[in-house]
Amino acid sequence: MDAGERDGDKPLVTGVGDIGPATVEGGVRADLVLIGGAVGLILVLVVAVMFFTAEHRRGLIGTGLPAEPHPAWLLAAKAMTVGAVAFVTGLVTSAVVVPVGLAMLRANQNLVQPITLGAELRVIVGYAALTAAAAVLALGLAALVKWGIVAIGPALALVVVPYLLATAGLAPWLLMIIPAAGFAITQSVPTFAHVDVDQSLLGGYYPLPPWAGLTVTCGYAALALGAAIAVHRRKVPR
Repeated sequence: MDAGERDGDKPLVTGVGDIGPATVEGGVRADLVLIGGAVGLILVLVVAVMFFTAEHRRGLIGTGLPAEPHPAWLLAAKAMTVGAVAFVTGLVTSAVVVPVGLAMLRANQNLVQPITLGAELRVIVGYAALTAAAAVLALGLAALVKWGIVAIGPALALVVVPYLLATAGLAPWLLMIIPAAGFAITQSVPTFAHVDVDQSLLGGYYPLPPWAGLTVTCGYAALALGAAIAVHRRKVPR
């Protein structure tokens, strides 16, 4: 600001800029510490699909016949197990990576953007919830196709690939309509209506608000699991 000019006997105070968070220039964001989370989700999706297909393969080996369809209750139980394990895995990972990563950055004199305790907890727990929802989605897709292992491709195409494309500046609108929208839960930069910033992933902003993005992923997971349960209920002999 400049207070050196005067209008008669009144000082003039002038200046430019926004009162709000600095994004790219303001230091390392907390969500960037979890940048490898997308790669970690690849393993989670593969394990979720393999968890479902393991029993199917056991039914095929030595019989030459298709495995019996999963009863609806068993499929739901598998989804609960996969979701719970994925949630704990994501929670432990993010609970270590986020605070330890930020502490190491600060210890090495790196500029880190300030983050409230509530936002940090939301990033940590939110990533765990995203991991669980993605795992349930992968299991539901595996249950819907003839050969469950084939579901790995669609699961990656719906969750991981769009996120990687968006971070590269390609088709960020995908993070509004497909399961990859859940990555918005890791946004650590607050949004202010009065601040004019670059509303892009480069600046730390997702197309949807954090909880709205996670809701999209959970909705897809519920839809895939519900469809799989309905299909398998019809296939079970009565």
